[in-house]
Parts: sequence; C-alpha cells; structure tokens
Amino acid sequence: MRKMLYYHIKQYWVIYLTLSCVFLAGGIFGAVGVGALAPEKSEDLSKFLNKLLNDQPNMINTAFLQQMAKDNFIIMAGIWALGLTVIGTPLVYLIVFTRGFVLGFTMAFILQLKKLVGLGLVVMTILFPSILMIPCLLLGAGLATIFSFFLLQGKTNGDVLKKDFFYYCAASLLISLGAVAAGVLQGYFSIVGNRFFDF
Repeated sequence: MRKMLYYHIKQYWVIYLTLSCVFLAGGIFGAVGVGALAPEKSEDLSKFLNKLLNDQPNMINTAFLQQMAKDNFIIMAGIWALGLTVIGTPLVYLIVFTRGFVLGFTMAFILQLKKLVGLGLVVMTILFPSILMIPCLLLGAGLATIFSFFLLQGKTNGDVLKKDFFYYCAASLLISLGAVAAGVLQGYFSIVGNRFFDF
C-alpha cells in the first residue's frame, strides 16, 4: 500500500504540489483576512465563537462526533462526484482553497481572541486532527483531478474505463474513511479541549 501510494504521488507530483499550494494559499488568505475584519464584524464573530465554545458538549457525545464525521464525509463525497465530470476540476480546487481559507481564518481568529489559551486550543482541536484530514483532502482532490483529466483526454474507454473507475471509487472510499476518522478525532479533541481550557 505504501509503495503504491509513493509511486502514485511520484507520478502525479505536479498535481499534488499544485493542490498543496492552493491549500496553503487559502490558509494564508484566511489568516490575513482576520486582520482585515471591521471592528463590528470582529466583535460579532467573537460572540459567535464564544457561544459556539460554550454550546459544545463537555462529555463525549455520540451525536456530536457523528456530525463531525458526516461533515467530512460530505466534503469527500462531493470531491468524488466532481471527479466524475469533465469540468469538475476547477470546483475541486475551489473546495481545497476554501478548506485552507477556513482553517487559516479559524486558527488566526482564535489566536487573536484567546491569545495563549487559543494556541493550546488550536493545537489540540484543529492542528492535531488536521494531520490526518489534510492529506485525505489532498489525496481525494488529486484522485478526482486525475480521473477528470483521464475523461477529458479520452485516454480511457471500455474495459479500461471500468477498471479505472473501480480503482478511483475504491481509493476514494478508503480516503473518505480516513476523513471520517479525522472528523471523529476533531470532535473528540474539541470536547477534550473544551473541558481542559474550561470554556
């Protein structure tokens, strides 16, 4: 499995490098966007964040974990569906950029609002689960882009198309399961972080 992944990334490294740059650009724009907020918008978001933290469960809540996992699965399913279309690639890149933007904005805003406590919260509830989620996102987006290019270039037809479609679906499913696991981790560490920092 590791060798297959290594050769796959090595073969399509340009696509994955591009996706990584798009994600990073989204994160940078998101972080910079915090500084561009008007005072009244920043105050509204501060109230919303505090309410969100206060409303989070303090004990392990199955429904909450399921919702986090479901959200990640929906994102991955959307990327998979876009890969089945010839014109879906720009939207895949837009999703990757948006996820980077949300991540960068959220981390920067929490750090600005909660200072040192925010740093601990960011590490525990965002960065740790992202170690799994970000690779899943980039791999899913890469597979969708590659399959979409195959369709666009007309390189696959008949039995070959069925084989590629099967591999695409199987790989996407495995990656989606990883994203679901990342969602559960994020939910779990959000609860732990909420209790640890006493919000």
